[in-house]
Amino acid sequence: MDKQQHETSLPRIAMLSTGEEVLLGDITDTNAAWLSRVLFENGLAMSRRVTIGDELDDMAIELVRLSQTEEVVIVNGGLGPTTDDLTTAAMAAAMGVELTLNEAWLDELKQRFERRGRPMAQSNLKQAMLPEGARLIDNPKGTACGFHCELNGCHFYFTPGVPSEFFSMVEQQILPELLHDYPAKARSCYRLFTFGLSESGISDVMASLVLPNSATLGYRSSLPFIEVKLFIEADHVEKDAVLDALRHRLADYVVSFSEPMTAALAADINHHGVVLKVAEQFTGGWLASTLNGQAAHLVEQGWVMSNAHVPEQAVANPLAASLAMASATTSPGQRQIGLACGPELHGQICVAISTPEGEWGQRLSFKRHLSNDDARCYMATVLLDMLRRYLSGEAVIADYASLTRHDDIFIDAQTLA
Repeated sequence: MDKQQHETSLPRIAMLSTGEEVLLGDITDTNAAWLSRVLFENGLAMSRRVTIGDELDDMAIELVRLSQTEEVVIVNGGLGPTTDDLTTAAMAAAMGVELTLNEAWLDELKQRFERRGRPMAQSNLKQAMLPEGARLIDNPKGTACGFHCELNGCHFYFTPGVPSEFFSMVEQQILPELLHDYPAKARSCYRLFTFGLSESGISDVMASLVLPNSATLGYRSSLPFIEVKLFIEADHVEKDAVLDALRHRLADYVVSFSEPMTAALAADINHHGVVLKVAEQFTGGWLASTLNGQAAHLVEQGWVMSNAHVPEQAVANPLAASLAMASATTSPGQRQIGLACGPELHGQICVAISTPEGEWGQRLSFKRHLSNDDARCYMATVLLDMLRRYLSGEAVIADYASLTRHDDIFIDAQTLA
């Protein structure tokens, strides 16, 4: 691609990850996920990710294939001193050239080993052998240098698989070179954490949203939340308007912005000058544990009760029992809020919140099967959401896509007095 084309379009960038341990799933390819995110946030994007094992011929064939479809390929792994590190040899085969000794890297290796007071093993000599015509890319942290080659007009950047070495080489050398050759404007990521909407529900409310050409929406579902991510330039003139539109469409299902829900809720609790008291049965301590990280100093007391023994009155009227449990945790006349989760009875769970203004409770069941841990996490988050809604002046009782609400109740403070 010539320079004029560089200025009018972004390159096709692929990543080739090598190694049987990556291909077979023995290790998770965190390098690929990291690179995808870094490229995207810098205005570039990855067009393809490929993983291949440690077969020299297969690698050489894949390198040739990528050179015919991509403009930039970042190759990761297989640059070590052992016999299964074949990436360099595979590229030489793909190019039809010999491996040649890079004297500069050999001298650097010898000096590093001398500084450590150790002799350089003969096997490390292999790491100074590069395809003829390759350009060295320094690796300040390890013995495997990187290098750059061209094949069929495609630019190949070879990097070691060690994450710390890979991250450093990309950030300090490869990415600046790509941004110089392919000017792109960096984008920031703005995250809205939502709770209670389904992915399809979010998709529906976003369907008619018109974004600026350079902006992109992304989604990440991680129970119990769905993150809505806006990628846009930090100084874009429409950034604030787009964020306002997102908040408007997602309405009161946005539980926090650019930080986890618990961190935002902790600040809100502190601002209102209240303390929390927690009583749990079904959630089994999950609620207190969730609060423990960001808001531990705001939880005055917590109780975890067994699900094995449920009083008769709770079986007869579980919603009233959960309200009583929330109310029993608080002291009259104090700025306290009680949160309570009752036991699971016939597939239904009651949750309640007791506040100085009144008490709210609801009886819920899951629409689909969840593991015990996921179910406890989800129900604890419902209680946190009820608390968030109360503190922000929103409707405390809300519909949740994953839950059926069988009934609910509100008793104001005057009635309770």
